Amino acid sequence: MKQARIILNPSSGTEKARTFKEQVVDVLKDRYDVFVEETEGEGDATRFAENACIDEIDLLVIMGGDGTINEVVNGLAEMEYRPIIGIIPLGTVNNFPRAIGLPLRPKKAIELLKEIKTKHVDVGKVNNGYFINLINIGALAEATYNVSAEQKTKFGSLAYFLEGIKTLQEEEKFSVKIETDNESFHEQAMLVLVAITDTVASIENVIASADVNDGFMHLFIMRELNPKEALSLARAAVRGEIEAEDQIIYCKTKKISITADKKLTTNVDGDEGFELPLEIEILPKQLEVVVDE
Repeated sequence: MKQARIILNPSSGTEKARTFKEQVVDVLKDRYDVFVEETEGEGDATRFAENACIDEIDLLVIMGGDGTINEVVNGLAEMEYRPIIGIIPLGTVNNFPRAIGLPLRPKKAIELLKEIKTKHVDVGKVNNGYFINLINIGALAEATYNVSAEQKTKFGSLAYFLEGIKTLQEEEKFSVKIETDNESFHEQAMLVLVAITDTVASIENVIASADVNDGFMHLFIMRELNPKEALSLARAAVRGEIEAEDQIIYCKTKKISITADKKLTTNVDGDEGFELPLEIEILPKQLEVVVDE
């Protein structure tokens, strides 16, 4: 019989996480020998994923949020053998599940495991680690998540960008030098983004030209903004037209080198990442994931 392994972050989805775990086991148990591993601390999901590759597990199911997904990707991204990955979204933001069109309700995502259909997706390599969605340099990505329920109701997706822009206006500019496949940039920037998918801060289609397996990274350098320009940028982002904004430098590339004039720490897939300098490259169609199509 085939082998399936579940990596569960029990702190995601509060007490419902273990209930959903039992539902996943029930769906898989007639076709797979199922083994469940629960994370207790940072790095556990990475270690579990590495072991799943060594053991040549057929299906690896991630139950958690973007942070858990990132840890798993770091465990298997360049292993010689890599299992098919299923994802049950249990996080707050769920950027990557949104980007690949997964149902955000866990019960519906579990249903996809009954008849598995897959798609290959790109992975980014940054220094000696990996990412699957976004690198943010400058204003921290968490600012865009600090949105109240009242703001969400009143402003919808725009609320995330209003919160992020408020943080941007408090940030100092920094001098950044960036080398890509064909271009060089030396700019005074407020924010630099390197994206693989089209989804930012839980808002889909922000980067209209991005696809999860197009073989490119999408680079954005944001110059200093006045309040009017900031609002225009927020609206453009929600419409998926951010590339055309005057205060944005945009290009797509397969390799990126980034240095800055001061100590800066990155935000990688929503969590604290490497300090600059960065060497980044795309690994095309590196992982096979279960999708709803």
